[in-house]
Amino acid sequence: MARIVKVGAGGSETDWHEALKDLRADDVLLLEPGFYQLPQGITLTDITVKGMGATPEDTTILGYVSVSADSRYVTLENLCINTNTDHNSLFVPPEASSYLTLRNCIVKGVGTDTAAVACNGKVTLELYSTKIMNGSLSMFADADFHLEMNDAIIDYASTEYCALALEGKGTAIINNSKIHGSTNTFTKTNCELDINNSQLDYVLLHGQTWMNMLNTKVLAEDDSCLYISDDCWCNIVNSTFAGGVYLDKKTRTIIQNSTLNRLVAINEAKITMMTSQILAHADFQDNVVADATRVSFSGNMDYEYFLALSDQAKLAGHDVVLNANDADLAVQDDAEFNINVLASDRSNIEIECNKKPNVRIFGMHWTAKKK
Repeated sequence: MARIVKVGAGGSETDWHEALKDLRADDVLLLEPGFYQLPQGITLTDITVKGMGATPEDTTILGYVSVSADSRYVTLENLCINTNTDHNSLFVPPEASSYLTLRNCIVKGVGTDTAAVACNGKVTLELYSTKIMNGSLSMFADADFHLEMNDAIIDYASTEYCALALEGKGTAIINNSKIHGSTNTFTKTNCELDINNSQLDYVLLHGQTWMNMLNTKVLAEDDSCLYISDDCWCNIVNSTFAGGVYLDKKTRTIIQNSTLNRLVAINEAKITMMTSQILAHADFQDNVVADATRVSFSGNMDYEYFLALSDQAKLAGHDVVLNANDADLAVQDDAEFNINVLASDRSNIEIECNKKPNVRIFGMHWTAKKK
């Protein structure tokens, strides 16, 4: 039978260490505000632990917590878990098949390559109004995961390590959340990644990742604030990228109603764009195939070309807007450029090209020039 166990230093509460000695399945531990020491860590099975303070940090567990291999669930609520040793603050082992739920919690890592939250095995991880600090949330290669983040924060803006690392196979759903740092998938990753109404610094995708992104901002201004590689498929809607979107290898990408500072596509990437804006620079290389409908290509003083095609790249465009802003347009090598122009800031546009028949522009005058 489930028990409610009140833990604290008062006369009517159970002592912390005594409560740990007598844990039973389905117990609910209610922790009074204070600091609870776990120098050797603890392994939990089928248990709920809830802090009774006004904020999560009012009730702090000093140590690290593991989910047992045979646990059905562990629920943590209104707690702060703070390990000051080089351990995972929360650990799910490879043998597990469990639910781990955090509500209004703070999890603090140690700022190294040791993940703050490390998940292996089969796990459903739910983060509600929870913050992970100074360490990553990592799904490792053995993980078969289902991750849900709602109104949650991962704050680990490290130059060496990921903030959110998704390896293994599974589904990750990120809603109304913020990730300060890098969100990564890897060569052996096989997952669906859904990002909605959120803010992230970087997104770097590898392996077989199917990403849906809606109403999201990617904030880094680097050339690859979003990097998509390998066999990834991505659908991006109504999102904003402060830096560059970089498409590589055999990726397939759809971008709708979005704003990109710049775009680079190489290798065998295929891209379909609709009602979107590229503000500074677009570059299509190798065997890229691109289709653009009601897309605005613009330039600025930071880049020589506002739009460039090279090698065997192909761009077909419908109702395209060309705003050069004193930058140039180039169609080089065997690249093909076939567009219908809706509007432009120039009455006549000059194009650097060495194969004039490969350039077909309808709706405005153009002339070929050699650099």
